[in-house]
Amino acid sequence: MSTPPMMNGGNVPMGMPHRKKMMMHMTFYWGKDALILFTGWPGNNDDMYMLALLLVFFMAVIGELLSYCNRVMMKSNGATSGLAQTFVYTIRVGLGFMVMLALMSFNVGVFLAAVLGHAVGFFCFQVVMKKKDDLMSTTPC
Repeated sequence: MSTPPMMNGGNVPMGMPHRKKMMMHMTFYWGKDALILFTGWPGNNDDMYMLALLLVFFMAVIGELLSYCNRVMMKSNGATSGLAQTFVYTIRVGLGFMVMLALMSFNVGVFLAAVLGHAVGFFCFQVVMKKKDDLMSTTPC
């Protein structure tokens, strides 16, 4: 069995693209030099880092909103309602996975944005809206 011919002093097989080694954090770190969701994003720009944090925050809030919507829609029956529930559930799970992938950057700012987004969303939609729904159901019309 022969070994593939090497170039670059035996480091890279011929025909294989030479890739830059990318440093990836495997522990929590604080800093704006993060790679979140997409290659090269947010880069070294402070504004883009803040935009990335806001995106993670709002994805978490929207995930909690969709969780609330799915709970409200469970009160109705029928095939159309079941399809709507499935659609909302699918979007909610997709957003949850995107938040999880963003957290895999191990950036403390992303972690705090995700936790804060889930907390704000839970408070708004599970606490405040639930109380509002309970008041509306007990108030005589």
